[in-house]
Amino acid sequence: MLFHNFKKTALIVMLMGILMGITSLHAQNKTISGTVSDTQGEVVIGASVMAAGNSLLGTVTDIDGKFTISVPVGTRMNVSFIGYSTQEFIVDDKTTYNIVLAEDAEFLEETVVIGYGVQRKSDLTGSVASVREQEFQNRSTTDAAAALQGKAAGIQIINSSGAPGESAKIRVRGYSSNSGNIGPLLIVDGLKVDNISYLDPSMIASMEVLKDAASAAIYGAEAGNGVVLITTKTGAAANGKTSITYDFKLTQQSLGHQAELFDAQGWIDYKAASGFDMEGTLAQNNYDGTDTNWFDVVFAPSLSKQHSLTFQGGNNKGHFFTSLNYSDNDGIVRGEKDVYKRLSAQINADYQLYKWITVGINQSMERRESKSVSQQGRYGTFMNAVMTMDPLTPVYYSDPDEFAVSMKAAYDSGKNILKDPTNGLYYATSKYIDDDNGNPLLQRDRTDSSNEGINFRGTMYANLTPFKGFTFTSRFGYRVGLSSSHSYSTPYYANKQTYSDDYSISASANTNYYYQWENFANYNLTVKKHNFGLMAGMSFIQSNSDNVSGSASGPDILTGYEENFRYLNYVNSLSTTTKSYSNAPSKSASMAYYGRFTYSYDNRYNFQANFRADAFDSSKLSKQARWGLFPSFSAGWTVSNESFWKDNLNKSIFSYFKIRASWGRNGNINVLSGYQYAATIDYNSKMYQYSSTDPTYSYGSAPAGLSNPNLKWETSDQIDIGFDARFFDNRLSVGFDWYDKRTKDLLVSIAPIPEIGVNSTYVNAGSVLNQGVELELSWKDNIGDFNYSISGNVSKLKNEVTYLDPSIYRLENSGPFYNNRMRTAFEVGYPIWYFRGYNLTGLNPDGTPIFEDVNGDGAISDGDRTYIGKGIPDYTYGITINLEYKGFDLVVYGTGTAGNKIANLFYQADGPFRNSLRYFYDNAWTESNKNTTVPSCLSVVNDWTYWSSSGVVFDGSYFKIKQIQLGYTLPKSLTQKAFINNARVFVSFDDYITFSKYPGADPETATMSSSNAMGLDNGSYPTTRKMVAGIAITF
Repeated sequence: MLFHNFKKTALIVMLMGILMGITSLHAQNKTISGTVSDTQGEVVIGASVMAAGNSLLGTVTDIDGKFTISVPVGTRMNVSFIGYSTQEFIVDDKTTYNIVLAEDAEFLEETVVIGYGVQRKSDLTGSVASVREQEFQNRSTTDAAAALQGKAAGIQIINSSGAPGESAKIRVRGYSSNSGNIGPLLIVDGLKVDNISYLDPSMIASMEVLKDAASAAIYGAEAGNGVVLITTKTGAAANGKTSITYDFKLTQQSLGHQAELFDAQGWIDYKAASGFDMEGTLAQNNYDGTDTNWFDVVFAPSLSKQHSLTFQGGNNKGHFFTSLNYSDNDGIVRGEKDVYKRLSAQINADYQLYKWITVGINQSMERRESKSVSQQGRYGTFMNAVMTMDPLTPVYYSDPDEFAVSMKAAYDSGKNILKDPTNGLYYATSKYIDDDNGNPLLQRDRTDSSNEGINFRGTMYANLTPFKGFTFTSRFGYRVGLSSSHSYSTPYYANKQTYSDDYSISASANTNYYYQWENFANYNLTVKKHNFGLMAGMSFIQSNSDNVSGSASGPDILTGYEENFRYLNYVNSLSTTTKSYSNAPSKSASMAYYGRFTYSYDNRYNFQANFRADAFDSSKLSKQARWGLFPSFSAGWTVSNESFWKDNLNKSIFSYFKIRASWGRNGNINVLSGYQYAATIDYNSKMYQYSSTDPTYSYGSAPAGLSNPNLKWETSDQIDIGFDARFFDNRLSVGFDWYDKRTKDLLVSIAPIPEIGVNSTYVNAGSVLNQGVELELSWKDNIGDFNYSISGNVSKLKNEVTYLDPSIYRLENSGPFYNNRMRTAFEVGYPIWYFRGYNLTGLNPDGTPIFEDVNGDGAISDGDRTYIGKGIPDYTYGITINLEYKGFDLVVYGTGTAGNKIANLFYQADGPFRNSLRYFYDNAWTESNKNTTVPSCLSVVNDWTYWSSSGVVFDGSYFKIKQIQLGYTLPKSLTQKAFINNARVFVSFDDYITFSKYPGADPETATMSSSNAMGLDNGSYPTTRKMVAGIAITF
């Protein structure tokens, strides 16, 4: 009985123990929930909520930043997300935990992209200009290069044309080469690209410009003119928040700065003062008082539209960014002959498969089509016709009896006189001169041409991190481009110089593909206060192209002339039809090995060394000279981290100070191709008569040129010394650089003596100096809710040719000048491609010009031409002002140049009845205006010496306010009711105000596109004034 009672009691105790254990177990597991947000109150999506020491017990926050998890009481929980400091809490009797994550100051320290890696800005020892995402937002331009203008010192942006779709050109620290390709190396997301005009500025996260040789040397052979590194957005900046953004911009464009040309009465007075019998001339041509403003005739306000749709997001494992952009720009030329349309897309994504491997892609697509008008030339160009057509000529003739004499004779003989298809009227031509352009509308319509293309660009990469501090990257990049062009012209007659008796048609199709494969490893090691970094890698590049083109011309070339027959497929086989075609595929390749070593100690001392070895295929240099070696060294001292600084100076005033110095070598070989170093043969390229008795010609071969086995790389050695400083609690920032860049062994094409029988050969024959200083200043502060900043930069450049081979006294470019005797020249002791003409020193008492007798022979001749100016500016500068107050924001930004000249080439001494600048009449010497530097009109009417002199060279300095933009961000309390996270509207006035003394058209575009014709104004499409209205909505 006792035993039975004991068993019963024991069973009850055991059951109670089990029940108590179960109850205790349930008490230890507790369901908790909460929200994770940042210090601004924004929820953090994808934050990790994890039990300390147990990676299997955790969760992530949802789209609303909320989490729910069941954990034992007393568990220590870690809440983390990229870019924030980890927060901890211990599970107690509470069930709700709202966690606020603060930004990680160390993580958020600004980093900059360098070659094959990133670096803290405080560790930089080279000269790198970094332009951030905010500078590229809400810009009316669709060209990423143009968006860089005025944003950094030492960088000049050249806009040689304001036409739709035209790309700006980037120049870094002057002009170092005689070759046509003097722009910097362009890298987008690790991919070498041929241009960045396809990139909508809104897709850019950052743009770094490697200015000094130490920074750029890691790219070796192609970095002689600097490097531009662009990183597109990835979605990582969204901090895990998924968002959808739509941007729309509507732009009204109108003609901006106009040339000061003659009206009808002024033109008549000018010609009379030049000695012409204008009364008789006007009577002879039955002048009816017409006064045509050709700017008003050909230009009219137009619209440009831009749409952008962006999706982005991510979490601790990966990110994505997708953008679709469409631009439709109808230029300001009346009609539909200057149109640019572009559809582009960008897809960026990365994902961490495991802790030791991350993969990613950056892909872009561009579809474009364009039409354009001719410019930057004297003969048969639209823009030159706008500038030089006399104002007495009407726009149209309605009846052949109104025609000029030569035009009527041509009409009577059956020549084709073009009509405007919109009204059926004949394009009028001048009765006062047979010029080489005619009516600008005729130049617009005599040819139908179009260009279109599609491009794919992208990179795919994998980052492997098998152990701490080590990352191996394998990256494959590619470009594929397909483009085509079509052109069709009809016979026409305007005057004795402007006509064609033939139809012509042409078309081309171009295919190119490029790929690069890079493998490199980075290893970083920290030992107490010592930080070491190593990088080593190799790359292989191959570029391929296959282009085909065909053309035909003659009095009757097609089987039909309706629009759907204007293709090469319908070219006939008549004997009077001349046909031509071309096709030759090409391939080139290069490879490189490179490495970098970095060292820093205690955030005070930094050192960096780079090395790169490059080799191109055999078409450029001989085997002995094929490899180029490019080293660099740089060091930095952060003085403000020294104890003597900290102990003796108030850090609130003297916040930061660092000194930098660097030396490096870069190369260039772009100008070479076609085995210039070897004695190659052009097979069957000539026709020979082999017998003195047999007149038959047969194919034969000839040397392709004069070989030069001693050709080698162009190399640039550059020294840079600079400092970075911040004052007043980092509100005032100052950056300064002095550089000395010396380029030697310039590759120059020369003409050997005629007896050799070849036209040209290449030699290493020159040296160029680029020396300058750069200063950047910025101030950023706030007064309560009012935030403001102002930043500015200025650069000074000295450019000089320091050596030419003794066999070459001077190189000259005569192409843009025609009968004008001015030239651009490349000569020792002068800037590259300076203006070489006659120096006007004053006027005689009778108003005739006096020129410098340079050679002292008592006569003014070609030997008296000398330096009269240059197109390269001495100074470039920019300023940006940002103001913000309670949702309102204002941006004012401007840029300018100083010290450059513009040579105006409109006036032709052999055709003085063209229109030209009023300046030469309004300021001309007369009996009542003797205190002037402009000769009397009569004395220079046909004087090519004057029109090739400093008398037609003007100050090209200008300052242009590029943007005045006012925006307003709607309160979130209002927008969130409509499920909109952010909404901003803005209006902007771009390129509206220009300060300049130049009497011609826009001084910014008063230049030609080639480097050997900078500053020559021969008729460029002007920059337009833009009034922009936009809206950006984020969901």
